[in-house]
Amino acid sequence: MTKIKVLYVEDDPDWREGLHSFFFGHEKIELYACVSSMEECFVMLKNAPADIVVMDILLGDHKATGLDATLDISVLYPDVKVIMLSSLDDSDEIFYEAFMNGAYDFLYKDEFERLPEVISAAMRNQRSKYGDRLRRMVYEKKNSLLSEGDRQLLLMIYEGKTQVQISKEFHVSLAAVKKHVGRIMKKFNWEHSSSELANKCRKWGLLERDRDGKE
Repeated sequence: MTKIKVLYVEDDPDWREGLHSFFFGHEKIELYACVSSMEECFVMLKNAPADIVVMDILLGDHKATGLDATLDISVLYPDVKVIMLSSLDDSDEIFYEAFMNGAYDFLYKDEFERLPEVISAAMRNQRSKYGDRLRRMVYEKKNSLLSEGDRQLLLMIYEGKTQVQISKEFHVSLAAVKKHVGRIMKKFNWEHSSSELANKCRKWGLLERDRDGKE
């Protein structure tokens, strides 16, 4: 019988060792690799594809969290299901964003013993029990934050245009562009660069309309 191939992404060595021991000799599941970073995760997926990725949320680098990795996996490897395993139990925002980013399921570390049943369910069922509903709910919430002008601006940023270039194309002042960008970042409570926000919105599917506002 072919075992389910599972990749574990976790920066805590104790958890990597513990989960490796937990799955050692499992009849149906093979934890074939444990890696500590987003970069190692994608190297492993490229060279040795997984059926399931068990993903920690915090990977030590503020700009390379498990949430970001999950979003990239959902874009690059849509057939791979991601199960979040985290000690963060007090943030609804993180929980909802995990599903927005394509997570199949979400477990807290104090319930890790449920992993075998959740992994098996993920392989049996194409869709998660509530993931699609949560993803749609979060998508609609984030989508409602953006006006058509916001989408146009973010799309231009995503395409690599500078604020000076954008101001010339829209025939507005540079100060007006900066103010517009600031308003968008405030809507998303965003603390990183506008290009990172534009890139994430693109992956979320929030910039799918063209510049004429057509679908």
